[in-house]
Amino acid sequence: MSRAVIVTGAAGGIGAALCERVRKDGYIAIGIDRYAAPAADIDLQHDLSKSEQLVDVGRELARDYDLKALVHNGAVQPIARAGETSLDEWVNALRVNVIAVDALTSGTRENLAANQGSVVVISSVHGRATTGGITAYATTKAALEGWVRSAAMDLGPDIRVNAVCPGAIDTAKLREGFARWGESMEARKAVLRERTALGRIGEPSEVAGAVSFLIGDDARFVTGTVLVVDGGATARLGTE
Repeated sequence: MSRAVIVTGAAGGIGAALCERVRKDGYIAIGIDRYAAPAADIDLQHDLSKSEQLVDVGRELARDYDLKALVHNGAVQPIARAGETSLDEWVNALRVNVIAVDALTSGTRENLAANQGSVVVISSVHGRATTGGITAYATTKAALEGWVRSAAMDLGPDIRVNAVCPGAIDTAKLREGFARWGESMEARKAVLRERTALGRIGEPSEVAGAVSFLIGDDARFVTGTVLVVDGGATARLGTE
């Protein structure tokens, strides 16, 4: 069977870069998203909040492909504060951002194990240190890193589980998030650049490169860890 990598959230900026990178690395890119994902070789349009259906999607893909990796990049980011986030927003964020990867792992784990495969999730610096107004997003990203540590124990030694933790990456989702600041896009970008050690905003391809490393053979002794790709943003002491 053909060797493939599953990428959720394949229609977004990081998702498209992930599909392009795994194709460059010699794998079939299977994209899963609510929207069309032209960068994927195989474009499956599914709602990541439908957890039960995702188990079946994983099983179907496991029958047709040798799976090298499952990369969970799909996420929602409700713009809402603590105590003001609706129950529906909480449930949807938990299902999409966290439960979706567990559901897909359930359907693909035997195939991944047989192919010395791995699971990589795209976390966020907001799971570690955050700002106001995105409570559900920050909470679920923190939970996602907890899942990585636990799943590494449960799925090893046959499947490795890791995370990439991006900082500010130049995507449409980043620009959407600027709305909560009430500033112009350029003003907010200037702040991000100033507070990042490397003095710039990251590119989606740089996240994809980190994922490529983690699913590759050079990382075969790496599991249960989080690779931070934030230009040094979280190295900064915010009080000084």
